Amino acid sequence: MGARAAARRRPAATPAAGAWVAGIAVMAATSPWAAAAPIPLRPVPGEAFFGQVVALAPAVATQATVSSRGAISTVPVTGGMARAEVSGPVGPRGLTVVLRGEGNRVVARRSSAGAVLLPRSGQVAKPGSRRDRALEAALGRIAASHPGVNAIWVQKLWNGRAAGWNADAEFPAASLVKLPLAVGAVMRMGSRPWLDAAWPDVVEVLRRSDDKAANRLVDAVGSGCGSGPDAAAADGLRRLGARQSTYPGCYLVEDELQPRLPAGGVTSTPTWSTRHTTARDMGRMLFALQAAAVPTPAARRQTSIDPLRARMLLGLLLTADQAGANASLFTGGLPAGTPVAEKNGWRKQEQHGAAIAYTRRGPIIMVVLTQRAGQADLADARAIGAEVARAAVRS
Repeated sequence: MGARAAARRRPAATPAAGAWVAGIAVMAATSPWAAAAPIPLRPVPGEAFFGQVVALAPAVATQATVSSRGAISTVPVTGGMARAEVSGPVGPRGLTVVLRGEGNRVVARRSSAGAVLLPRSGQVAKPGSRRDRALEAALGRIAASHPGVNAIWVQKLWNGRAAGWNADAEFPAASLVKLPLAVGAVMRMGSRPWLDAAWPDVVEVLRRSDDKAANRLVDAVGSGCGSGPDAAAADGLRRLGARQSTYPGCYLVEDELQPRLPAGGVTSTPTWSTRHTTARDMGRMLFALQAAAVPTPAARRQTSIDPLRARMLLGLLLTADQAGANASLFTGGLPAGTPVAEKNGWRKQEQHGAAIAYTRRGPIIMVVLTQRAGQADLADARAIGAEVARAAVRS
């Protein structure tokens, strides 16, 4: 680890000391990186949101015009804020707020590019408390109809129904555990993490699953490569409630140096990987992130992740680069246009996907872990994912 990396390392911020006021994050000055002023417009660029728009207004402003994708609405300014709801097609969009005062004079403008609109039905996170036996049987049939070792987890966040198959089997995690690394990293940044020098690496980690970016994050805000288990990743795992996942240290960038399975059929997951996870644990972590984004009181108590950070991370997962091995495992079984916040992971023998699909009925967590004896099979993993998505939507 170089001197520059050591200089950039910083302790975790403590967002629990801040407040959430009318949709605007107001962070107490608990660290040198905390912002003193509230954010002028929510959502900020890249943030996932459920339709609510909140803009700070000058004292002379009396009304605001909110426009997005051609839709325009005019709302009054009350208490120094303009609040509006936007609807229409989900996905990335720009927002413009024009604030006017006496005589219809423009007194301020606010804009946000690339915020990701989610359906209002997506603003829910009911804990999994009911076992869906019919769906569980369907998942077992899906897993049994494909070769190799597979594990599946499905959780519906509007009714608490959950089902799994082989969900506690430990698999080499590949890049799936970059999600808790990203969480731990942004909790060490200021209240506006997108202004931090290490933010571009968070983007690369979640959108493109870049190993070098993950290692740079460990050097910048964590324990540093070569020091063993990373503190930032461990903090993210703790905040997300992980129980069966590990982040033992930096990634080997050269794939050819990774261990290989012995010849012959696979009858169980191998034990040689020190970076591992389970389908249930990935579901547990995605639920915690979603609950922090909603937000729910329980999520604030467990994670201390403020809604802005959670929604920024969801925004990155929703706009992940869908190319090659990073292609979604689940979109083939979902209605066209369904927003999917997905983190994939892959190695020589593994192809994994963990996602939240924002369906019309509500969010569904879906996790598929696959392992093959010789070579990972992206096409087959996508076939499993599509079957799982169809079963989850139908049930």
